[in-house]
Amino acid sequence: MIIYYGTKKKLKHVKQLGRMRCTNCGHEVDASLTKEGGYFHIFFIPVFPVFGYKMIFCPNCGIMKKLTSEEFKEMKESNP
Repeated sequence: MIIYYGTKKKLKHVKQLGRMRCTNCGHEVDASLTKEGGYFHIFFIPVFPVFGYKMIFCPNCGIMKKLTSEEFKEMKESNP
């Protein structure tokens, strides 16, 4: 019997933050608030979450800066 299992991650863009200076590349970019999550799958059916990160994504250099839950909530509720 063969059992298919694995993980799959997805990125979800929550909010555009507007123009910000990237801490990695130093460019002014339109950064976005992003959530990354993943599920463990058995036979292509998601069973339970295995990880989840909240981050800011820079489209210029591709860096993803991880945020704490408090920082994420504060940025999500603020106006751009």
